[in-house]
Amino acid sequence: MRPSGTTNRLNSVTFIDQKTGVAVGDQGTVLRSTNGGVSWEPIRVEAKEDLFSVDFVSPTLGWIVGARGVVLRTEDGGQTWRYQKSNTLSWLEDVSFTDAKHGVAVGSSGTILRTEDAGETWNRVDKNLREWLYALAFFDDKRGYVVGAHGLILRTDDGGATWKDVESSVNTNLFALAVGGRDEVIVAGDQGSILQTRDGGVTWETQPTITSAPLFSIAYRGGYNLWVAGRGGAILRRTDPIATVDLPSPKLPPGLRGSAPKLHQQNAQATDDGDIPRAVPPNRKPPR
Repeated sequence: MRPSGTTNRLNSVTFIDQKTGVAVGDQGTVLRSTNGGVSWEPIRVEAKEDLFSVDFVSPTLGWIVGARGVVLRTEDGGQTWRYQKSNTLSWLEDVSFTDAKHGVAVGSSGTILRTEDAGETWNRVDKNLREWLYALAFFDDKRGYVVGAHGLILRTDDGGATWKDVESSVNTNLFALAVGGRDEVIVAGDQGSILQTRDGGVTWETQPTITSAPLFSIAYRGGYNLWVAGRGGAILRRTDPIATVDLPSPKLPPGLRGSAPKLHQQNAQATDDGDIPRAVPPNRKPPR
């Protein structure tokens, strides 16, 4: 365990390289490490809202999103951050940029925002959704996926300009996803749900697990190195090897919410190393 210097809940972390990482959390918390996570320095930002996601597209250029439509941008590797107008008060749960200009943010009440000018302006993509959207990931500059409440999964084939539903066959909330190929995705969520597709969402296979705890994060580093983490200390590990194919090299190392699995085993099992209590899903909706 590494001391972070804060008692606030931390919601997302990513490493720009082996030394430099940024973590964000509640009450405007932004932490930065320059020694591989051995120590963390608090970074002062104007935002006091809860911050939910951080994404970097280069060693210098990155974005943070959070409650009440907060969007922050850095141009110096996370040393300083400035506000960008999102023109929404929605809770923004996740953000992903495919290059220095094009990015998408998702959040409460079906909010999907898209920018084509590095976040200087954000336009809402109208999908007539009410479901809370929790996470998104892109495979390339065209193909991407979003997961949300009540089993909702969306796919884009044009960089986020338009989205279509891909039926997941479940009605549980989905909180995390990882994209390993144009058509290959794994998602995780409430009640220990883990789903996998290898055809772009046309069909989904339910992966057996031994927990009913909500699952919030997926990390994949090749071979047996696939983990899913969740409530109550749940950490599930893939017990069968995952066949891999050659993929384009990522520009940055994988972060907590940005890993990229390549999945082929259809009936792989997931296990944990201890008793896991049943838990209820989180509710980040703003109080009325």
